[in-house]
Amino acid sequence: MADDMDAIMGFIMGNKQRERVVQILGSKGKMESDKVAKVTHVPAPSVKKILAEMAERDLVSEVNGIWGLTVAGAEIEKELKKRG
Repeated sequence: MADDMDAIMGFIMGNKQRERVVQILGSKGKMESDKVAKVTHVPAPSVKKILAEMAERDLVSEVNGIWGLTVAGAEIEKELKKRG
């Protein structure tokens, strides 16, 4: 599990935009992708791609257009805070 965590942390921390998306969803809670884009100052198409990549890794989930962190995503967000 620790190896998985390190790999996922590398994936998130390797891209500042991914990091910001995780931090915003962690601090502000669930929201639409367009709102994530607005709050993070990341272009909407990039946010949609980032959310899709993170969904493939089970870090975020989407219900009726609203995105939020999964349990695994919340763990990553906590770890980012520790390392920050």
